[in-house]
Amino acid sequence: MLLFCHSTYANDMIKSTDWQLVKNKQGITVYTKAVAGSDILKVKTQIIINTEINQIRDILDDAPHRENWIPYLKSSSIVYSYSNTEKLEYSHFSAPWPASDRDFVYRIHLIHHDDNKLIYHMKSENSTLLPFHDDIIRAELIESIYTLTALNEQQTQVELIFHADPKGWLPAWIINIIQKTLPYLILRNLREQALGKYHSE
Repeated sequence: MLLFCHSTYANDMIKSTDWQLVKNKQGITVYTKAVAGSDILKVKTQIIINTEINQIRDILDDAPHRENWIPYLKSSSIVYSYSNTEKLEYSHFSAPWPASDRDFVYRIHLIHHDDNKLIYHMKSENSTLLPFHDDIIRAELIESIYTLTALNEQQTQVELIFHADPKGWLPAWIINIIQKTLPYLILRNLREQALGKYHSE
């Protein structure tokens, strides 16, 4: 499915003025916005990486090695492939004591694909393929969107929209600190991973 018709994403584009800039550091910008009916902020993070778009795609698609660049990720795997562009995945994140680890079961879908732009949409999904663990809290990925835009042959803009609920006993103010910090670290590490891989070839 290459057509893109997700209403939440479309509304975000229309209401882009709702985003508030909260951080601009090391070439990475972080924006937040309130979401009706939720105490958890939605976050948008942007970066320009000096490599071509397919280099970034290869890293994003390599689920078993995402722990090399996604902070606190212990493991990530493809559970089921619906097609070449749509998969059910599992990710397990570590948490410092006394907090419990979190895991996510989510569908990742490449909803737009052409030579100059790729859009991945991710959202939690209930599945009997992944049972709950007593010592791990099943978190909810409310919505996450990676948008890769080729600016030229050797520059790619990456945007990550992130909205997740870790569940458990964490208060909203702590969750919102995590919300603003984690996407920043993800894109910073993605840049380092991409440039490291690029220069080693």
